Amino acid sequence: FVIILCPFSREAQPTGKNSCPDTHGWTGRYRNYSYGFSVVIPSGLEGFWNSAACVSDPHGACTCMSDHGRIIPLSHEPYEPERHIEIYAGSAIEDEDLSVLSVTGTVDRYLDSIRERSREHQIEVRKRTKLLLAGLSAERAISRYYDLKLKRWMIEDSIVCLRGGIEYHLYLRTYEEKYDQDRAVLERLVASFTLKPRK
Repeated sequence: FVIILCPFSREAQPTGKNSCPDTHGWTGRYRNYSYGFSVVIPSGLEGFWNSAACVSDPHGACTCMSDHGRIIPLSHEPYEPERHIEIYAGSAIEDEDLSVLSVTGTVDRYLDSIRERSREHQIEVRKRTKLLLAGLSAERAISRYYDLKLKRWMIEDSIVCLRGGIEYHLYLRTYEEKYDQDRAVLERLVASFTLKPRK
């Protein structure tokens, strides 16, 4: 793992005063130095820490594990945690049968995880396409399923790409009836996604 000693990125701005990045929301351009990517958090929304909790000492210094990304709630307080966009980066898992990393294998595993949460382990993959994300080969899968815990129909819209053993995953999880509205937010986020050299 990577230890991060904050200060913050000068680009994304915290909306609170505490020195640790897991204690408040962020707006504007967010740059991830751990995994070398950047996105613009859409206007009117906030991005929240998407990693293990940070630790601050009595002098105000903050120590965090790797910064994996941000979670962007799509409803205002009180937040509906099941309706959000997540930006996540981390070490990719190798395909068991191929011993190599693949975008398709990563998406397959993600769809399997949705099946575990769905009624009778059934999902409808509405669309699965290949595309470019920040110049890298990526795959997008849009799935509809009945969530056992929430007792309602959900949509997940997921985009995955790989770079040098790192998985980049942008996905939307929302109610079926809110999908068209929330997809527009995801599209803006995807359009702003860029890759930077890792430091």
